Amino acid sequence: MIIVSNSLTEKVDEGCLKITYNLIKRLKKLHSDIFVVTYDRKSVLSDKHMEINKLMLNGELFSLIKRKKEKVLYVPFPAKPIATAIRIFIMSLMCRNGLDVTLPLKNAAKGISKLLIRLSNANLIVFSKESENFYKSIVPQNRIKYIKTGVDTKKFVPVTDDEKKRLKIKYGFNSEKPLILHVGHLNEGRNIQTLLNIKPEYQVLLVVSTLTKDEQDSALKEKLLSKDNIKIFESYIPEIQEIYQMSDLYFFPVKEDGHCIDVPLSCLEAASCDLPVVTTDFGEMKEFIDKPGFYRINDFDENGLNGLIEYVLRSEPYSTRKSVLQYDWDNCISDFSVT
Repeated sequence: MIIVSNSLTEKVDEGCLKITYNLIKRLKKLHSDIFVVTYDRKSVLSDKHMEINKLMLNGELFSLIKRKKEKVLYVPFPAKPIATAIRIFIMSLMCRNGLDVTLPLKNAAKGISKLLIRLSNANLIVFSKESENFYKSIVPQNRIKYIKTGVDTKKFVPVTDDEKKRLKIKYGFNSEKPLILHVGHLNEGRNIQTLLNIKPEYQVLLVVSTLTKDEQDSALKEKLLSKDNIKIFESYIPEIQEIYQMSDLYFFPVKEDGHCIDVPLSCLEAASCDLPVVTTDFGEMKEFIDKPGFYRINDFDENGLNGLIEYVLRSEPYSTRKSVLQYDWDNCISDFSVT
């Protein structure tokens, strides 16, 4: 198999980059003959780095695909629907031995975008039941593969109460006060402003992806930092599992399509550490809402939000980890055909 991607990097603190890095790393480990071509971003996992234009037109890439006569897995970073559709269509013209495309974020394709994806004959790999249903309106079911994945359950593990307290102190928090966590982009599209409604008796931590620093809403950031109980971490954190392990509740307020990948990896990582998860029914989170330890939030005003947080923290703890074990990266690798 040839893998073509602009989403490979070693600083994987953003959803699309994390999916790409984890999948390709595991595929290469199992199949030594996989050949990885990167463009834009470069990685130690790359076998060949090329300068490729926005239309994917590159003679060297075309010659390589033609010479190897292998299936191609295209792993693009999300772009506007029409741009993604054009690239998929052009890639399909190059890939006579078959093309698979990963789409971690539901591409709201319409009109010409739908037509190009349909005509491409590419197989679409999606990461939520919702996306699978969406793409059924564009291509036949046999061209869609829905894969449950998104978490390293060997890295993200529960810790003892004593270790949780130690980690809180390590990162500058009060070890005796509950800590509410959200990991993601700092903008209103993700409904992050609802963090402002959390009572001062709770510590709140927002961990921001380093990839999206230039996209931050500066006015919203100032409002968040004006609250004494809210902290923002903006630097890359190699041991990110410790951030989840020291927390007491994970909060995911995203509601609108396009502001997060279909399967919110932060929710899975939090659950893998056995945290209770307060979430909307965004994307793949619809599959978790009725499971123990996952709580749907409908009311974001101060009373509704804090009432739910208090209820969750006082409730008997459930093992949310059990619900995400099937989403381990290693479990999904067999679903990727390399021939």
